[in-house]
Amino acid sequence: MWLENLRSGKGTNKYADGDVYTGDWFDDVQNGKGIYRFQNGDVYEGDYLRGKRTGEGIFTFANGDCYTGHFTGGDKDGHGVLQWKNGDIYNGYWKNDKQNGHGKLTKKNGDIYEGNFKNGTFDGEVIVHFADGSKFKGIYVDGKRNGKAVEVDRDGRRFEGSYKDDLRDGKFIEKDRNGNIVSQGMYILGNRVQ
Repeated sequence: MWLENLRSGKGTNKYADGDVYTGDWFDDVQNGKGIYRFQNGDVYEGDYLRGKRTGEGIFTFANGDCYTGHFTGGDKDGHGVLQWKNGDIYNGYWKNDKQNGHGKLTKKNGDIYEGNFKNGTFDGEVIVHFADGSKFKGIYVDGKRNGKAVEVDRDGRRFEGSYKDDLRDGKFIEKDRNGNIVSQGMYILGNRVQ
C-alpha cells in the first residue's frame, strides 16, 4: 500500500543485494513487525522502528547461532539470550551489540560462568561453577583473572590468593575442607617461587 508516494502498510521489498524484507512499512521505511532475510542466510524476525531493528526479535545467523531478545537501533541491547551452534548459551544484558552488564554463560561442557561483562568479555566479579564440581570466585579485567580469588576443588580444598593476567601472582594459601592451612606459597606470573 502506498500513501502519498510512500510505502505504508504490509509489503515486501527485494533489494539489489539479494536481501528481502516482508512486513510492516510506514513512510517508506520498515516500521512494525517484519522478517528480513539476508542474502548470506541470516534471518531477523521481529520489531522495527524507523527502519532499524528496535524492540523484541529473533536473529538467526546462517552459521546456526541464534539471538532472542531486545534490540535498539539495530544492535542487541537490553536483555537477550544468545545460543551458539556449539551449545554454549549466554543469558544476560547487552549494549552496543556486545555483552554488557550481568550475565550467565553456560558452556556445553557444563561449566557455568556468572558475573559482569563489559564489551563482550568478563569484567568485574565472576563466579564459575565447573562441571567437575570445582568453583572459582574472583575478579576479571578484560576477560582475564586479575585480583583476589578463591578456588574450591571438588574435594573441598580451598586456594586463596591473587591473579595477574590469568596467572597466579603473589601469596597463595591452601586450606583443607575444614579450613586448616595445608600449605602456603609465592607465585610470580604463574611460577611458584617459594
